[in-house]
Amino acid sequence: MTARIVLYGDFNCPWSYLASRRAGLLGAAGVEVDWRAVEHAPPRPAVTVDREARFLSEQAEIGRIVAMLLPGERLPYALAGFVPDTGASVSAYAEAYAAGEDALVRQVLFESFWLHAFDLDDAQVVRTLVTDAVRSDSTGGDLLRHWDYRPVVTGDLGTASQLVARWRAEWLATGGHVVPTLVAEDRVAFGTDAVGWLADELVRRGVDVSDSSPVPCGGMVAS
Repeated sequence: MTARIVLYGDFNCPWSYLASRRAGLLGAAGVEVDWRAVEHAPPRPAVTVDREARFLSEQAEIGRIVAMLLPGERLPYALAGFVPDTGASVSAYAEAYAAGEDALVRQVLFESFWLHAFDLDDAQVVRTLVTDAVRSDSTGGDLLRHWDYRPVVTGDLGTASQLVARWRAEWLATGGHVVPTLVAEDRVAFGTDAVGWLADELVRRGVDVSDSSPVPCGGMVAS
């Protein structure tokens, strides 16, 4: 069984959302999880995005994901009607990663979009979400008092900007250019294969994948 995995994912990607939930279960089972956030489809000024088509594509992907869930596994969601860009949230996550709050902030950012429809490219919204989460954490209060937390709002990201650039370069170097991308020992897996690998590892370890958390209106559960 694998002791350490590296995962590259994006907060607006439903496959990355499922990968994050599975990675959290593996982390609780003793696997070292190094989650690295990348904006897999950053906006291009000269390209007009069909937002409705983008949302419909994501809606279709959710249907495919539900069909892949393990027996008893849940993927709570309430589709927001839009797919945000994620530059602000990737930068904020990098700040949290550098400060050792990555697992908490990763969960907050995924759930903020997939359960509550927050715009993850709105820097002020992301700042509020992350600072509130860190303050409410048992150790986060002390961290925040000593940490000059300034995600994307100021444009001065320091270590975070270096992490974002490094993660993107390393992700592109894997050759898949899709999320999630998983690196485990001598194996690299992309997209649905990465999500499937996580499922296999959960089964190998006998991890209970059932989740008693409520499903919001508009969500779906499959077994």
